[in-house]
Amino acid sequence: MIRTKRCVTTILLFLILLIPIRFASAQDTTEALSLKIRKDFGFALGGRIQGSFTLSVSDPTDLHNVEFIIDDTVIFKDVEPPFEYQFHTSNFKLGVHSIKAIGATNTGTMLQSEELQYEFVSAEQGWDTARGVIIPLFILFVIIAVVGVLATTLINRKKGFRIGEYSASGGAVCSRCGLPFSRHVLSPNLIFGKLERCPHCGGWGIVRRATAEDLTQAEARFQADRQQGRIESVDEETNWKRLIDESRYEDL
Repeated sequence: MIRTKRCVTTILLFLILLIPIRFASAQDTTEALSLKIRKDFGFALGGRIQGSFTLSVSDPTDLHNVEFIIDDTVIFKDVEPPFEYQFHTSNFKLGVHSIKAIGATNTGTMLQSEELQYEFVSAEQGWDTARGVIIPLFILFVIIAVVGVLATTLINRKKGFRIGEYSASGGAVCSRCGLPFSRHVLSPNLIFGKLERCPHCGGWGIVRRATAEDLTQAEARFQADRQQGRIESVDEETNWKRLIDESRYEDL
């Protein structure tokens, strides 16, 4: 009799321990939903946004529907892919908002995304923040450009142009005089090309890297002009002194 009671007690303890394990396993089947936010138009910096944005989810592939939720309120339910929702921050109060998505698969599995936190700001606040970032970057860019030009001038002031000798940045052809010259590595890069000064005519410009064919043609013109005496073989320092002297007689 005692052995029977012990067996029953053991079985009951086993069932008690087994039930929570089964419930925990069922809860762990909830998967995560990937939620992304994309700026369509407006301002976005860190956690501050203003303008038009699109929320989207893509995983998993067997989604049946998705609810987009802002501040615990369902603002849109999408029942067909692509599961997206476009909103404008002006339609909500200014301040911090929580954004998430809840979806269901074809098998009935519920999915929830990570909760995102964004501060919706006014257009004026967005522009003020943007100016606070853009203006210092612009000043820094100007400083770097000036330093690059000065460094290039100082390093190369005694080095004259030699045919076929170009830096790692390649050669360029002056749009004014049509002669070749070397682009300097330290010269500021202005997206469309480097800011350079032509050592032949002294003109400044944004120049791209010339092709081998263009350089060959420009080098031929350079040799022809030098043979005919139209180009003097002077170094960069002499060119600068000449330009300074000539500038004294220009009408201001």
